[in-house]
Amino acid sequence: EHNKLGLFTGWEDAPLAEEGGVEAKEAGRLLKLHGFEFDIVYTSWLSRAIETAWYVMDELDCLWLPIVKSWRLNERMYGDLTGLSKKMVAQRHGEAQFKAWRRGFKVRPPKVSSFSPNYPGNDLRYEKYVKDLRWSVSESIIRSIEHGRPELHKKLPKAESLKDCMDRTIPFFTHQIVPEAINDGKRVLISSSENAIRGLLMHLCDIPESEITGLEIPNGLPIIFDVQSKCVKLLDDGSGVDPLEKYNFGAAGSYLFKPCLNDDGSPDEECDISYMSSGGSLSDKERKTLEYIKGPNSNAKPAPVRL
Repeated sequence: EHNKLGLFTGWEDAPLAEEGGVEAKEAGRLLKLHGFEFDIVYTSWLSRAIETAWYVMDELDCLWLPIVKSWRLNERMYGDLTGLSKKMVAQRHGEAQFKAWRRGFKVRPPKVSSFSPNYPGNDLRYEKYVKDLRWSVSESIIRSIEHGRPELHKKLPKAESLKDCMDRTIPFFTHQIVPEAINDGKRVLISSSENAIRGLLMHLCDIPESEITGLEIPNGLPIIFDVQSKCVKLLDDGSGVDPLEKYNFGAAGSYLFKPCLNDDGSPDEECDISYMSSGGSLSDKERKTLEYIKGPNSNAKPAPVRL
């Protein structure tokens, strides 16, 4: 619902909208139709990402798979902008400032107050269960004075730039997901939010810092990254429209769909780029099956299931 209302959501734990649930189911059906199977699922501590994973897993008949949740896959923390209307912020502060706060790579929005309900330190899941952060001296002092007793408090973010978000997301991928899953040959499903996915794609597709803010992440679209070919693939949804024409990846989208590489890093001359980018074509039987699944009046797109 926050997306429909044009609000900054960030770490606010807004539930998955009904439309999001429909999209997640469609994504699961599309992945199943293309024969995808997974061994492990990663998601954030935000309910909407967790629910998305559940819907997809249900369609894939794999609700039994292990799920690893980490706050490091959370959406970007929008600080004092959390819950505010994007339109209102743009009108009040000007379009240039609005764009800098929303997409500036190193620009942080105004910090949220230590005692705001939007500060993660006032949320039990972060205050109690985050174990991989240092203590904050300043926050511990503030809370000790306010409550009249000694308190230790973790260094939780009060606002994040896009770079701050990536500085927690990319290391989680490289230091946890890669060694414990990908290096063991496991097939990984990640259900997360826009800026977390933007960070992963920046790392996987070598997108420069100067270009990353121009990358758009379409809502409701499974994005497949093949670690062997180092290619991003999109799945044929039976519409007959090339996915690259149907979805907007922004000015930096060209970094996602590059020639596939051999193991030695050389271009694969036999690789059909259009085939790799679209995931291949469906047979007539599969296309009819997909239309039956979607129904004659459904315009829902696949859900944000990434990697």
